Amino acid sequence: MFSYVIESGTFRSLLATGQVPRKNGKTLPTASDMRKMTYDCELEKEAIHWASQCPTTHSQQSTRPKIGENFKTFSAAGHPSFEEAAENSINEWWKVMSTVNYFPTVVYFRRLHVGKPITSFTQMAWSRSYKLGCSIVKCTTSQRYVSVCRYSPRGNYATSKIYNNGGVCTDCPSGATNCNPSEGLCF
Repeated sequence: MFSYVIESGTFRSLLATGQVPRKNGKTLPTASDMRKMTYDCELEKEAIHWASQCPTTHSQQSTRPKIGENFKTFSAAGHPSFEEAAENSINEWWKVMSTVNYFPTVVYFRRLHVGKPITSFTQMAWSRSYKLGCSIVKCTTSQRYVSVCRYSPRGNYATSKIYNNGGVCTDCPSGATNCNPSEGLCF
């Protein structure tokens, strides 16, 4: 499901370069340390395992202590292909940001965000997460898709920064010291 990593990279690039609007139309601050996503087959295998059970919610965090997860389930009607269903999932996770006015200047994940829809966006935007593995399954008994993405290392730690705001590519982490300023992603 490489479309997930391509879409994630596009969205993370828009975020890193200060092009993601909040509900009020103002954009989120630029990121100095946004990592480029790489696809991870082990994470994909874990995502396949969970999605193939046709669950109705996220897996328990205790079953994946250092792994983040985004989850989406929706009707298969109107989404004829897996590719369209994958795009629908990632777009739904990301667009949550356009419905709120969080993070005006400092981009912290707070306790009040836990369990809220914003966590799908914040996990995708978590700069220290750089591995991604996803699966989408069509559950024939319920005629719905289940989409699961796993992220490593996991994000969404309360009172932690989602990313460091600052000049694009100015604070790339160890192990990712190269950066394309037009993308804003460290690799």
